[in-house]
Amino acid sequence: MATPSAATISLMVLLLVAPAVFAANYPISWTQGTNYDNWDSDKDLVAGDTITFEYGPSHTVNVVDKDAYDNCGSAAISKHSGGSSKITLEAGTMYFICPEGNHCADGMKLSVQVGDADTPSPPDTPTTPTTPATPATPATPPTPTSPATPTDPSTPTTPSKPSPPAGGTGAATSSVNMNFIVIGGSILLASLFAFLG
Repeated sequence: MATPSAATISLMVLLLVAPAVFAANYPISWTQGTNYDNWDSDKDLVAGDTITFEYGPSHTVNVVDKDAYDNCGSAAISKHSGGSSKITLEAGTMYFICPEGNHCADGMKLSVQVGDADTPSPPDTPTTPTTPATPATPATPPTPTSPATPTDPSTPTTPSKPSPPAGGTGAATSSVNMNFIVIGGSILLASLFAFLG
């Protein structure tokens, strides 16, 4: 088996680190008397994201199962205290309560739906495929002119340069460059998967 090159190892490290770099952190003020029923309704939580609970000295945060959430039970998967707790989310439904006194019964509990980090979220609205634009007809390049015949053979002349085609090529060049980037990236990823496979 061939030894992976430095570039391959670097790419593999980048692919492993990328999810952590792009993970989101959601701060929450963890207080008694607040209703957390719809806290995650406007959030797209995925595994690897974090929730940072900020709370006072009379509160704690327990990660619990559904039964302990529903019944404000004391059994905890993990317990957090100290006024600020950053908890990494896992795919599925996660449950959090404040087990102090009657805080949970007073509504100090939170359940969140967490998607799998590998599965992209569905779009909010269906998208309609777009029809590719018809490419423009390229402009005809001007006919080059013949260099002037020198009257004095010792005096060199420079032939005139043809003018660039009308219409510019900036957008086409940008599109072509983007295609090369997408194709090159696809080839690179395919090679990596073949190597790892």
